[in-house]
Amino acid sequence: MAEQDKRNRRIRGLLWAGFVLLLIVVGLGPLLLVISYTRDISLVELLHRGSHEEVETGPELPEREPYLVQYLYRYCEHHAVYEPASIPPDLELPPAALVEMVVALHKNNTSVQNIMSFLKDTAGWFLANMRVGSEGSYFTFTYIDDLCSDCKGRYYLGIFNDGVDDKIAVFEGRPPEGKILKLTPYPVRDDIREQLEEGVVLESLDELHDILQEYTS
Repeated sequence: MAEQDKRNRRIRGLLWAGFVLLLIVVGLGPLLLVISYTRDISLVELLHRGSHEEVETGPELPEREPYLVQYLYRYCEHHAVYEPASIPPDLELPPAALVEMVVALHKNNTSVQNIMSFLKDTAGWFLANMRVGSEGSYFTFTYIDDLCSDCKGRYYLGIFNDGVDDKIAVFEGRPPEGKILKLTPYPVRDDIREQLEEGVVLESLDELHDILQEYTS
């Protein structure tokens, strides 16, 4: 009988120990899950924050002007297109009022259609849309002149037909493309036609009188 009581007490002790262990697991399990979850969140936030901090940003590129400038010439066949910052110092610059208008149109992503017709005294400058995109409007300034700076101040004798016959004429520019400055009354002789077709270059207008005498006497 004593042996039986001892065995029963041992069984009850084991049952109580199992019950207490069950209570601990059931009670602390959710708490442990919460702790684990919050630790994971902190780790994710730390990694996310660290990834932003580790990104190295390069140097900011200078903001590009919203236009190009091109130069066209009626008589010589030269032409050129430049970014605003690279325009040679001997060339004309777009009027400041037009530049300010282009910058404003670029910022508002607005077309230039029908605006130029309302402007006066643009001094040989024309403006056109180059493209319109998500970054704003971009434009092209075009300057039209008779001769480029390399052809201005250069002179030659050539041939010009006045509607009746060929006459000797004085041109500014490089032969054979130039702007007529003076039409002489002297007809073109056959013996000098080939030279005049190629263009007789003058060092300056000061020698025009002597050269004309040579080709007309």
